[in-house]
Amino acid sequence: MCRCTVRVGDGVTGSDVAARRLGAVQNPDGGFGPRAGAPSEPEPTALAAIALDDPAARAWLEANQRDDGSYGVVDGYVRDEVATGLAALALDPGSARERALDRLEVLEGAPADPNEAIPLDVGLLGWPWTRDTFGWVEPTARAVLALRLLRPGSPRVAGGVALLRDRRAVGGGWNYGNREVLGQELPPFAQTTAVAMLALHGLDDELESEGASALRRLWREEHTGTISVALSLVVFRMREEQDEVRAARAALQPLIEDGDPLGDTVAEAWAVIALGEHVPFREAP
Repeated sequence: MCRCTVRVGDGVTGSDVAARRLGAVQNPDGGFGPRAGAPSEPEPTALAAIALDDPAARAWLEANQRDDGSYGVVDGYVRDEVATGLAALALDPGSARERALDRLEVLEGAPADPNEAIPLDVGLLGWPWTRDTFGWVEPTARAVLALRLLRPGSPRVAGGVALLRDRRAVGGGWNYGNREVLGQELPPFAQTTAVAMLALHGLDDELESEGASALRRLWREEHTGTISVALSLVVFRMREEQDEVRAARAALQPLIEDGDPLGDTVAEAWAVIALGEHVPFREAP
């Protein structure tokens, strides 16, 4: 990603810096790659469309939607659809958004076999990362977020919340998919916990409160990660936790000024979303 010389100060905000840097890596086709110069992909394009309110990015999404309504990357046998929920949130109301939501309604994880080493409710399918895999926390949370905001009456929402309840870590928060393996408790992470919190807002007060308590600790432990801090700031803004908002915003500012050495478009987009004028993901776009 480009290394912009603009700095915070003299009327320039952290959001300005991140937005200018993000906009500078937009591809000629209107989409965004995972880093500067990389071919456009659905996830960074969807997040950039949300962050920048960019019509060219939305046009790329409409032009690159699969026939079944999904979005994702195909690499040989591996086919993912995890950008579908983000794309639905980025698209304007219309047929492309409805096709994406239709796909979320029918997409399910593969059933898992009962396994004493990994205790979980195998009846909860959720949404997968890739085809023929069982439901994981972040893909399920993304799908529930899109349906919560755009199709709140969907019967799939309750099942997604149930999976998140089943997979939460001991003491609250979430990791990628399991709370325990071979008798060992697995720790939660800020990024996955924050994504789950975005999905759960207003759906399960007890589970959301437990997750928020964990996130207040986790983001500080991961304070050098732009995505972790930005996602946490989005959650705290959505929940109107003003003390956490101030602390997370202060932690995000130097990360934005320094820039991501890996040139991560997704991280940059989340930073712009976190610092934007409007509180995201509280109401339907």
